[in-house]
Amino acid sequence: MIIIANSGKRCLCRCIKSMNIIIGKEENTLFEKGAIYDCVIKGEINEQLYYKVYGDEFTLSCTEKEFHQNFLIIKHKKTNEGK
Repeated sequence: MIIIANSGKRCLCRCIKSMNIIIGKEENTLFEKGAIYDCVIKGEINEQLYYKVYGDEFTLSCTEKEFHQNFLIIKHKKTNEGK
């Protein structure tokens, strides 16, 4: 089960290029091109938006610029707040 932050705007995003990590001699895919992930857009800190992307095994925090280099927002999620 993935636990998603309570604060911020929830959405879904699509990875537009694979992100890999090499540990020792083993290469692992952190985020796979074409895959859809949960994402939270955090409020402005120092006049900049921050994004948190929830992968299968890893979570990525990044700036707006870094996010748009690797992901596309495809859908904003509706929340049940206030109901």
